[in-house]
Amino acid sequence: MQQAGSWRFDGLGPAVFAAAAVAAWAAAPAVALAAPPAAASAPIYSCVDTAGRRLSADRPIPECLSQEQRLLNRDGSQRGVAPPLLSPDERARRDKARRDAEQAQARKDEAVRRDRNLLARYPLPLAHDEARARALTPTLQQIEKAQDRLAALAAQAGALATERVRLGSQPVPESLRDRIGSNEGATNAQESILRNQEAERDRLNQQFDVERARLELLWRGQAPGTLDDKLPRTAGAASAAAAD
Repeated sequence: MQQAGSWRFDGLGPAVFAAAAVAAWAAAPAVALAAPPAAASAPIYSCVDTAGRRLSADRPIPECLSQEQRLLNRDGSQRGVAPPLLSPDERARRDKARRDAEQAQARKDEAVRRDRNLLARYPLPLAHDEARARALTPTLQQIEKAQDRLAALAAQAGALATERVRLGSQPVPESLRDRIGSNEGATNAQESILRNQEAERDRLNQQFDVERARLELLWRGQAPGTLDDKLPRTAGAASAAAAD
């Protein structure tokens, strides 16, 4: 076993490798196991290099920076393992994998939170039915009001048309033209209001339909945060937006 103080560095000085090893291990700290009280002293690094030589030292071994190095106690028992020094590309891949895993866990945690909140808000189907009715009531009232107004405007338009026909070939008075124009403008405005309210009614119904599909699974005992694979893709995304 080649000991610290008697290393062979293939023509380079030990100070160069020692500096490199210290810098490298700052980026890749050793994953040491808990040492017993008797082995609280600094570990001995041990490895077999690419030439098959078994090396040991009281610091990271330059010849083995690209591989694991065993961390030994003074009695020869293993304390832990120092991971290999990663290349820039390897570090980038490792960091990306770690970020991806963290993001996946965050998404899972958010799904669990969302499902639990949904179930707490609607523990029974009746609660969800009542919430849908409450949400739809103002919109349905606006739709009914617009429809009534359109019916009145249609009757008014009929009367104006009759009045226009009675004139025959006579010029249409300016006052009649103004009333016809006003009726047409009011009709267009009410039709726009009706379209908007009908779109809002459809949006609310879709939101509650998506929630209901999710709730049906939760009410049957499906675990929160595990539903997206069991729902249509669009429903899963819409449910996430609706719950927030």
